[in-house]
Amino acid sequence: MATAHATQPATHRHVRSGRAPRPLRSVAGLTARLIARGAVAIALALGGLIALEGLSFETAYPDEASRRALLMWGEDPGIRIISGPATAVDTVGGFAVWDAGLSLTLILAAWALTATTRVLRGDEDTGRADLVHAAPVGARSVLVLQLAVLLAACAVIGGAVGVALALIGAEPEGSLLVGLAMFAYGGTLVALSALVAQVFGTRRVALAVSGVVLAAWILLRMAANSAERREWLSWLTPVGWTDRVEAFGGNRWAVLLVPAAAIVVLAAAAVVLRGIRDAGGALVRSRSSGTSRWWGLGGPIGFAWRMNLGVLLAWAAGLAAAGLVIGMLLPAVDEFLESDEGFLEILALFGMSAEDVVLGFVAMQSVILGLVIAVYAAFRMGATRAEEASTRAEFLLTRPMRRWRWLGAHVVTLAASVVALSAFAATAVWIGVLATDGPVTAADAFAASANALPAIAVFAGLAVFVFGLLPRLTVPVAAGAAVVAYVVELVGPVLEWPEWVLNLSPFHHLEQVPVDPVGVPAALVMTGIGLVLAIAGILAFERRDLVGA
Repeated sequence: MATAHATQPATHRHVRSGRAPRPLRSVAGLTARLIARGAVAIALALGGLIALEGLSFETAYPDEASRRALLMWGEDPGIRIISGPATAVDTVGGFAVWDAGLSLTLILAAWALTATTRVLRGDEDTGRADLVHAAPVGARSVLVLQLAVLLAACAVIGGAVGVALALIGAEPEGSLLVGLAMFAYGGTLVALSALVAQVFGTRRVALAVSGVVLAAWILLRMAANSAERREWLSWLTPVGWTDRVEAFGGNRWAVLLVPAAAIVVLAAAAVVLRGIRDAGGALVRSRSSGTSRWWGLGGPIGFAWRMNLGVLLAWAAGLAAAGLVIGMLLPAVDEFLESDEGFLEILALFGMSAEDVVLGFVAMQSVILGLVIAVYAAFRMGATRAEEASTRAEFLLTRPMRRWRWLGAHVVTLAASVVALSAFAATAVWIGVLATDGPVTAADAFAASANALPAIAVFAGLAVFVFGLLPRLTVPVAAGAAVVAYVVELVGPVLEWPEWVLNLSPFHHLEQVPVDPVGVPAALVMTGIGLVLAIAGILAFERRDLVGA
């Protein structure tokens, strides 16, 4: 009898013990389980990045003179556009937040958008959410719990950043303020994605729309930081709110009321809309009838284009907008250099001219845009993984189509998409230069953008390789490797890390184009590594089982 009792279903045990099942607790636990691994990884990554920034500050700016020069450098319009106002950059905390600010916001945003749409829309797309809603629990209650868990994860990430700042010796009040600001920023993006997920009917569309809104917010922040007369624009974007708190300087706690109100309003709107729409439905419905679209159905390459064209256009629009802003702001960098003789003297000490700084700014921004494209490559292969997880790929692969043809088609479209995004970004920079009569040629813009392609090829090949072996880790490993490699190149030289460590980063092997010519040998080697990784991934996919969700 004891054995029989031990094998009874859990619901029977609840009945016999007098305890009713608690579906809401199960929903919260399942949500936490889905996002825990990613949230912990992001918390550790951002905390580690802040710690590295603190170490680099002590090494690179050990005395008052070097820190005064840093304050002057922070006034450069081009640097200000990317890193924001140079608030208290002569302190370890202020410098760490200022120098790592863009990376912090981009990494946290990528996690917040993908995790939220996965939890709120991914399970509905596959029908698994129907099992939850079949229990005696309302849809709105489920959404409230899911949002609470996601916001708690944002709090953990913000807390990790604040603790890391305190550990590197930053002032406690500023450290706490930055941690809360990061929590508020992540929470705002979670609430935004939750609202978008109620409006649009699939995870893919919800993620794309949320990404477009984020790109617009980043561009607003760049415009706000381009000149003092446009600072008011920063109040229109959550990315700008992190600048307005002025941590380690003015410590403006009242600014946190703005994201707090935004989270409440966006989350409340999402909960209200969730009660209006049906399970699996949306306020904006996709077209269910009309003329069939036959394009892209004639082969695996055409079908891969068809399935991912919308997301590609969204990324292209964001990169083009960023490139346009960069091109239009180059004259401001040039004018600043011409008007500040003291800054020119500092440059002369490093053997640099004003022209080198303008072209060097283009080179630096092109590498950052290259990092964004590398992250796109990881998410593009993640979309291929979604095709497999949803079992849609099985309908193709059970027919007379070899696996290598199916995955090879996705790899070909991935490579073409990367090149297209690079060209979009370069064209946008050139258009921005033309609009303002800037000091950069079209050849400079395209050379700088193309210079990052070999490094991107390494991460794209890595994404294919991981997909072939461990498909569930495709996006975390490939996107994480790109970010880590960029951080290594950013702080490694300052911290005097061993050369073999720096050589692990593909970005370390890129020349400063258009200041310097392209490093052809390194470009060929990195392109070859990417190709070998992609081929290895295709061969591994030929041999492994298809893996569901």
